[in-house]
Amino acid sequence: MKTKYFLLAALTLLLLAPGELFAQEDFSSIRLKTDFNIWKINLNRLDWVKEYPKTVWNGFPVRLPRYLPDELSESTAPYLVNETVKRIDPDEVTAYLEKYVTPDIHREKQDVTIALDEEGKIIFDGFAFSGQEIDYKKTAHLINEAYLQKQEDVRLPIEVIPPTVTVQSQELIDQGIVELIATGETDYSGSPSNRRNNIRVGLSRYNGWLIEPDEQASVIKRLGAVNEHTGYLPELVIKGDQTIPEYGGGLCQVSTTLYRSILFAGLPVNERKNHSYAVTYYDPQGLDATIYIPNPDLKFTNDTGQHILFQTTMIDNKAYANIYGTQMDRHVDLIGPWYYSYRSAPAAKVQYTDKLAPGQKEVISGSHAGFEASWYRRISYAEEGADDVIEHIYSKYDARGLVTLMGTTAPPIPSEDGY
Repeated sequence: MKTKYFLLAALTLLLLAPGELFAQEDFSSIRLKTDFNIWKINLNRLDWVKEYPKTVWNGFPVRLPRYLPDELSESTAPYLVNETVKRIDPDEVTAYLEKYVTPDIHREKQDVTIALDEEGKIIFDGFAFSGQEIDYKKTAHLINEAYLQKQEDVRLPIEVIPPTVTVQSQELIDQGIVELIATGETDYSGSPSNRRNNIRVGLSRYNGWLIEPDEQASVIKRLGAVNEHTGYLPELVIKGDQTIPEYGGGLCQVSTTLYRSILFAGLPVNERKNHSYAVTYYDPQGLDATIYIPNPDLKFTNDTGQHILFQTTMIDNKAYANIYGTQMDRHVDLIGPWYYSYRSAPAAKVQYTDKLAPGQKEVISGSHAGFEASWYRRISYAEEGADDVIEHIYSKYDARGLVTLMGTTAPPIPSEDGY
């Protein structure tokens, strides 16, 4: 109980005074944020800040007409002060959003139909997506306010249009499968073909995953065997202080996607481990979940009082996980991230493997700075008098040097970490 109130007090302090705690002496950057993306804006490199004339009368800003009668001009002139102020140009903001942000945000609403086939297997027709559209005018206003107050973070105001979920099975309806309650998303752009294959196979294991009320679910248990006989290909995995090829490399893209849907559904997370070092596939850092048979695992509890149902897919370099069920009267916010305790990458090193020809080299991992990351999940309940639940999501990432794989006849040394 003490921990809960300490976190609540700490988070309240962060929310009330972010400018004082985290502001830079030379304020020059703003972070635009959504649930799954962060864009860092360097104001020194963009022509966003413009000077505007400002007229003040007796301490109050005024906008004077272009032409004033002589008598009015003479009577007001002693009390008028002309100033120049710096503000964010809304046209520049809109142009930037349209070019760099909108392509990742704009989405037309897509509906889904869920049914049972003759054998009782869950089938989906379509994949539910909420429609999304940026409010450009409001975004420009929020960025200007952040600039004036020296607050770095701006959450993008997005208009959301819920999808239509049609359930054609009375059995599923009776179990509470009636609407979309959360979506998780990750970006695997740049993944090689073997990794993409493993993501596709791994996602398929969770498509149609039906979880009973109060059930503690295990992602590892649902996953099953991972080898060449279950559709997986060799790809890089993190094992201790090594990064080596192994069947199933890339499955952490799947577990991280599931984890994010679980977070936004407000479901209790019973077990979760972040990766040993920060992997760009899981940006923004601090919201990843690594898995490896038999552990670490990702476990959570269905506390909705009804069944929940997962649907997974991959589209245009992104992995998605939807959770259907019955929405509870609660709202989830993810607040953060805060990155701190940075540590430089160590010297480069060589790892040996029998998967390459003797003497053949392959760079398998770039250098990675070490740091710690903090997010907070705030769950607000509509019930009058119900307290918000504040949870600290903490991740510590090791510093890693450049790693080169060298072919050898000797077998690699095994250890554990995650895909």
